[in-house]
Amino acid sequence: MINYLKFCFFSTCLCLFTSTVAAENDDLSSMVIVTGPYPPAINEENEDKGYVSRLISDAFSLEGIKVTFIFVPWARGLRMVRLGHEACIMYYGKTPDRVKSFIFSEPLFEEEWLFFHLKSTPVKWQKLTDLSRYIIGATLSYTYSEEFHKLADEKELSVHWVARDKQNWKMLMAGKIDLFPSVKTGWYQLREIYSEAAIKQITTHPKPLKTQLNYLLCSREHPNAEYFRDKFNQGFAKLKKLRPISYYIPDSNGETWPVEIN
Repeated sequence: MINYLKFCFFSTCLCLFTSTVAAENDDLSSMVIVTGPYPPAINEENEDKGYVSRLISDAFSLEGIKVTFIFVPWARGLRMVRLGHEACIMYYGKTPDRVKSFIFSEPLFEEEWLFFHLKSTPVKWQKLTDLSRYIIGATLSYTYSEEFHKLADEKELSVHWVARDKQNWKMLMAGKIDLFPSVKTGWYQLREIYSEAAIKQITTHPKPLKTQLNYLLCSREHPNAEYFRDKFNQGFAKLKKLRPISYYIPDSNGETWPVEIN
């Protein structure tokens, strides 16, 4: 019995030692970032995976970290990172719910969300409730605005949710929805599906739904997530001193790197 207890004690110590060594020897020189498609900003078909991916790769590279991107549907990616299966996902805005599950990098880019619609559909609005007469397309897991989601949940707005932007563009062109909120990259997505002649049917309302800062999100459940978030911020700070924002977004019209105002 004594020998057996000694063996158990030795085995337990060995397991603890092995686990400690493994943790200390984690390879932190490479990482996986989860994302969904968001062309041209994030595009699996491009060699650099899009300008957001390139920025994040460049910032991590300045800290000696190599990045691999994996593309999954947005909702699945959020679950993966929320549960700690991978350290980080890009790129999202802040919401109260996400602050509970993720830690955030410095803001990457600022985006203005506009309502796209057919020119044959006149649109007038000052407050969101003015849009109650329209059918609005929306993409699951996107951050529109707190008020938008609240009014959608309360059925004050008629919102039709689908999994991918492409479905919304097709429904908009077919007249099955009246409005679809998107950023400037929406024009790029439309050109991937339709001819220039067809796209001339589309316009945007000048009043933005919102202006949003977007971030790299890191899991609160992954053991290395905070390390990678800090390394990204360090690399990003160096990168912003080396390059203007126009290096990544050619049509940024003299914009400067965003700064979060608390």
